[in-house]
Amino acid sequence: MISLYREVYKNRINYLFLAPMYLLLTLFLIVPALQGLYYSLFDFTIGSSLRFVGFDNFSKLLNEDVFWIALKNTFILVLIIVPVSIFTALFISVAVYRSSQGIKTFVRGSFYLPLVVSSVSLTLVWGFVFNPVVGLANQILKAIGLAAVIWLGDPKYAFLAITIVLFTFVLGKPVILYLASLGNIPETFYEAAKIDGANVLQQFWHVTLPLLKPTTLYLVITGTIQVFNVFVLIKIMTSGGPGNSTQTLAYLLYEKAFVFGQYGIASAVGAVLVFLVAIIAIIQYKFLSTDIEY
Repeated sequence: MISLYREVYKNRINYLFLAPMYLLLTLFLIVPALQGLYYSLFDFTIGSSLRFVGFDNFSKLLNEDVFWIALKNTFILVLIIVPVSIFTALFISVAVYRSSQGIKTFVRGSFYLPLVVSSVSLTLVWGFVFNPVVGLANQILKAIGLAAVIWLGDPKYAFLAITIVLFTFVLGKPVILYLASLGNIPETFYEAAKIDGANVLQQFWHVTLPLLKPTTLYLVITGTIQVFNVFVLIKIMTSGGPGNSTQTLAYLLYEKAFVFGQYGIASAVGAVLVFLVAIIAIIQYKFLSTDIEY
């Protein structure tokens, strides 16, 4: 305890500069999260008093079919989007890393652009792409001799459309970070591998992949959180429909709170969401964490 106090006192200036960030983190993230867990144990609406119901909100939630549909859709999105975006970004980054500086700059700019453009604007553009009458998607289908599809109005295709759009939303950050991480790998590692007789594939497998593991861990965890929290895309394009085919946990939380006024159940959805993300992040950290430094 004394040694901890001495360490804190020794770095007091550093902690002083970090204090505003920790204060904001506490006020706008930790406190609301704890309030959400607290409210999940109550039944209430705006203007009404809190009525303690214990775990009844969770019980009601687990007995609703829409919850299990939302849970299934969310997990499917995570299982598809996260690994596919990681592998695609890694392939693109490795493919262009040895290219000229101009090509790398173009790739960075192209994939960074969706990160700075409003997600609402991007979603509206994609909504036009999937328009059943004049949308680009159906024009392409017609050009190759296939029938037009009601993308966002048919349960068979709406989830596919959401998956495609979400994939484009999350691909940019992995490409940029992988390109930056590849630039931080010392060339001496590759030279040593060449001396040992390693070919290009062996260099990638035994040098590049292990040294990119910290970046991969970060991207897997943040990508999982991003997919779990997808909301704007669902709200604008499908509103969870048709027939709950694109319902997700994040949109269900919004729906319970601001459409049906069931704030206690909405808080329970939020609690489940936080619990699932935390468990998955711990598992991912356990299997992808590394002590490699360079």
